[in-house]
Formats: sequence, C-alpha cells, structure tokens
Amino acid sequence: MVSSTLVPQYLPLGEQVLIIQFEPVISTLVNRRVHAWADKIKEANILGVKQWMPAFSSLSVCYDPVRISYSQLLNALQQIHLSDADLANSKGRTVHIPVVYGDSYGPDLDYVAAENNIRANEVVQIHSSSAYLIYMLGFIASFPYCGDLDSRLALPRRTSPRVKVEKGSIGIANRQTCIYPITSPGGWHLIGRTPMDTFDPYKTPPSCFAAGDSIKFEAITSAEAEGWNEHKQREWNEQWNL
Repeated sequence: MVSSTLVPQYLPLGEQVLIIQFEPVISTLVNRRVHAWADKIKEANILGVKQWMPAFSSLSVCYDPVRISYSQLLNALQQIHLSDADLANSKGRTVHIPVVYGDSYGPDLDYVAAENNIRANEVVQIHSSSAYLIYMLGFIASFPYCGDLDSRLALPRRTSPRVKVEKGSIGIANRQTCIYPITSPGGWHLIGRTPMDTFDPYKTPPSCFAAGDSIKFEAITSAEAEGWNEHKQREWNEQWNL
C-alpha cells in the first residue's frame, strides 16, 4: 500500500507551472495519490491557481504569477496533507464503453491472440472482464491511458505506427489500453472500436470521462454499432452510465 504520508517533490516548470512529483513509477496506488492531491487542491481554492493536470505519477499546477508567487504557492501546497481516507475517497466513476471486437473494427485482434498464444475470443473475454483506471488524458484531447492490462494481453507498441487510426478505436500496448477519441495517427494494437462519441469539443465537459475515472468495456455486435446514433447513445448512458 502507498502511504498517504510520503512527501512529494515540488519542482518549477517555467514561470507558471509547479510540478508535484510522486514516486516515479506507473502504479494505480501512486496515481490514486495524484488524484487525491488534485481533489485537495480543488478544495483549497488557492488564489491564483488556474488549473491542474494529473499524469501517471505527477500533478502539474498552473498558476498566475501576478496573483501568487512560486514561493507562496509552494507554501500553500506544503500545508496540504493526505489521510488514508482521502486516498480511499479519490476513486472516480466507472464509465461503460460499448465495443465491437475484431474484423474491420479491430484489425489486430488475431495478431494479438497469436502473439500471446491464446484465441481471439479469449482476448475479448480478458479485455472486457476488468475495469481500467484512467491514469491520465494526453497525446490528443481526451485520449485515456488506462491500466493495468492483463499480462496475458501485453505486447509492445507496433514497430510501424499507422498514419490513420479510426475514431473510437480501442488499442492495447504494454500493460495499457486506450480509446482514440478522434481519427489520428497511432501505434497501438487495435482490437476493437466503439461507436460511442467519447469527445465533443462543443460540450461541457467535452469528454465523457476524466483522469481518475475507470473504463469498463462491454462487447456489442456489429449490427448494434452500425445502427448507433444519438438516441442509442442516450439509451446506453441511461442504462450504464448514470
């Protein structure tokens, strides 16, 4: 268990960002500390703090140096203390995402199965049986880095990235899984695709999930995906995500 009493490092990044650095490892327990700290900063409502961005094992705090100096912000942050209860309460919501696995939706499914000496249906069963923590959003808007993927599915990223990965594609690489929120280049192995819109820049908030939430993938048929529309998405959210 990661102790709530471990003291992080505080590092400047330019003139408007302070980084709170925790243990430099990819760990769900360390990431819980990151999000618990984010919750505490929100509660503290520190004058001059504009926003904060969680990563795997750090938290970037953006501030207005006209309203608060680095030393003043550092002093305010050093007054924050986490309890074990804070860590326990830092868990976000679970967002259920519909996925069509394999065929044109997941062109790498058979490859992933063959490389791991299992059947394609086992890849689907393993991948859809767990909820994955969203460590952080990055790379492109609302791209979730999720883990930890079952070791039976772990593979390095593709040696040759694709120039175009379809919006909604579900990828895996190493011990992580992801969703491509928009069409973009990408180097993860694609095992499925969701018809669900996970990112809309015109909505508030624009993403249907946040860092600190969890994602649970639910297998659906290609027929269900082909008939997907706003009504279907609303029905899905009413059933799974309220």
